Amino acid sequence: MTTHAVAVATPKIVGKALYLEMIADDTIPEDEVRQFLGWQHKGTKQVLVFPQYQDDTGKVIEPRIMSRLVSEHSPRAQWDTTTIRDYPKPVGEGSEVETGYSGYSNVECYARDEFPDLTDKEKHDSRVLGLSLQLRRQLVDTRNVFDLEGNRSTEVRQAWVVRDSKPISVEITDQDYFELEQGNTPQAVIRRINKVRGTLDKFPAKLS
Repeated sequence: MTTHAVAVATPKIVGKALYLEMIADDTIPEDEVRQFLGWQHKGTKQVLVFPQYQDDTGKVIEPRIMSRLVSEHSPRAQWDTTTIRDYPKPVGEGSEVETGYSGYSNVECYARDEFPDLTDKEKHDSRVLGLSLQLRRQLVDTRNVFDLEGNRSTEVRQAWVVRDSKPISVEITDQDYFELEQGNTPQAVIRRINKVRGTLDKFPAKLS
């Protein structure tokens, strides 16, 4: 986007964002990877997580996850942004959600007028689960499986892995959040990520 956020007089550090650079899991046979990821299997998925933030006026900015798929066909892909607005209730250990489900469907969420009355721990746990479910959607893919009688079932599997098992944490400022609020990509955050990437041996200079 070409619009610009209102500049902050003196940006201040207000937290850290988490960057995940993901590639297809090379421990899975290539034909299976193709079935799970399709055309994306040769690309690099970038995921950037911004935690919840409350500014000096008391305004709360909800958590956001930015993601894009960079490939030889789309080397300058645009970022998609997801704002975490739904807060799920606890799920049982071993439930479908815990063992492999990749989204919010079938997950009961707190009502808008219900959430403020929760304890701080309950709110924290719900936010953590909400982010986890959204991140799982970035990691997990599905494929159709047919038995000998032609019956179809869906197999869920994590086909993406974090490059070199190294997530990257970078500082973020109030200016970065203002840019996010205006629908812009905080370019300063991207520059910080690229600076760290340049110091890591197994991170290629050019994504594909």
